[in-house]
Amino acid sequence: MIAHISGVLELKDKDFAVIDVSGIGYKVYAPGSTLNNLPAAGSKVKLFTEQVVREDSITLYGFIAKEERNLFNSLLTVSGVGPKSAMSIISSFPLDKLITAIVQGNAALITSVPGIGSKTAQKIIIDLKEKLAKSQGLRPSDLPKGEESASNVISDAISALVTLGYSPREAREAIMNSKADLEDAKTVEDVIKVALKNLS
Repeated sequence: MIAHISGVLELKDKDFAVIDVSGIGYKVYAPGSTLNNLPAAGSKVKLFTEQVVREDSITLYGFIAKEERNLFNSLLTVSGVGPKSAMSIISSFPLDKLITAIVQGNAALITSVPGIGSKTAQKIIIDLKEKLAKSQGLRPSDLPKGEESASNVISDAISALVTLGYSPREAREAIMNSKADLEDAKTVEDVIKVALKNLS
């Protein structure tokens, strides 16, 4: 596993850079935020990297900041999100704005990324909201919840499950059949997680 790469910037293209390390040119794919912050060709650079191995390829992804690499790796844990989609998401917004959107459940902002649909956006929020909140040192009480009534929470959870591909009937039944497990569910995301367990 290649954790970082240091060398001379040989070439910078629209979605990758070539870094010369002792005479070997490494092609490193990078988000726009990283590429825009790289110096001129011929300068020394260091990128934090993640090596992604697939059956037909070995690809290196690079980031100026470790936090970007961490978010890239977190996005890859979400079903349906591959390296290209993760790079597209990270390239679309400043890191702090993107993390805030996920923590606050702002699916609209995430779906504004080309190629990211509402189903994928909901998965990202459900899978990463709590993880990113913890990594940013936020407590559950710090997360914006508003004055949601129980009925609003259930209604929003049903809408989210429909977005994920379930029928309204399946969504309602999954939630209603999980009443015993819903006692500690305070947010829409909590209800969805319980319902998904019942649907699996």
